[in-house]
Amino acid sequence: MTSAETVRRRGGGEEDFGRAMLNILDDAGQEQRRQEDSQRAMLNILEDLDTEKMRLESTQRALINMLDDLEVERRNVDRTNIELREVNEAMRSFIDTAAHDLRSPLASMVGFSTLLATNWAALSDESRLKFVTTIDRQSHKLTWLVNDLLTLSSIEGGVLTTTPQQLVVAEAISACLAASNQDTENVAISCAPDLVVWADPLHLGRIIDNYLQNAFKYGQPPVRIEAGRRKDMVEIRVLDHGPGVPPEFEAKLFGKFARADLPSTRRMTGTGLGLSIVRGLAEATGGRAQYRANVPHGSCFIVLLPTGERSGP
Repeated sequence: MTSAETVRRRGGGEEDFGRAMLNILDDAGQEQRRQEDSQRAMLNILEDLDTEKMRLESTQRALINMLDDLEVERRNVDRTNIELREVNEAMRSFIDTAAHDLRSPLASMVGFSTLLATNWAALSDESRLKFVTTIDRQSHKLTWLVNDLLTLSSIEGGVLTTTPQQLVVAEAISACLAASNQDTENVAISCAPDLVVWADPLHLGRIIDNYLQNAFKYGQPPVRIEAGRRKDMVEIRVLDHGPGVPPEFEAKLFGKFARADLPSTRRMTGTGLGLSIVRGLAEATGGRAQYRANVPHGSCFIVLLPTGERSGP
């Protein structure tokens, strides 16, 4: 073999070796790219899994919130059902009481008027006066109940007629005491003679009288009426020294048909409309009705009304 052939063979071998190395490097590069593609694919899968995880967590939170809302709604429904049952019970009690209070005076009026009509000549003047007095008393009782029902209906229907004007509070209290069918001689009054209030005179008298009736019926003497300024309002308070209102019943005190179920009150008749009417009458003139316990014991019923130092409510 000549030296030229040897050189050619050596050159050819080197070229084959170079091509082999290039092929190896190319294969290595392709493998690296494949691994990078696989790595990117794995990263994408991991990102997708993380996104799916966050989506599932978000869905889980939404479901938990939905369950919480459902639980709150269930409690609201349960509370509403309890309130409805209480209203139904109060309504039934009211209907029973109202039916009795309507039937009883009517029966007395019919009975005594029939006796007067059929036995007038045979009755003595004393018996006639007694029968007429009974009829008068029962008619007033019946009128009071009917007025309560009509007033409540007007308040609930938003058609209550109110004619507010400037009133001297002390005079309004004195007029209410004079017209009351209770023994009000021992009711103490604390009120400045120049204190004025913006209120409907009939409604104010009704409010004070309802508070007094409540104090005489459920409270104990001494009963006291106080009135004074409270910022831009006039505050009238009727206080007694009875057992007071149970704390658990205070929130329902001014509701319709509200009557506390206590041993001391179960035998007492009444529709439970008085305080609800007080609240409606007070709010009709821009005022409000409140209650707080008297100290050391008893009840303090309050009505806040606008002062009379204005031209309108």
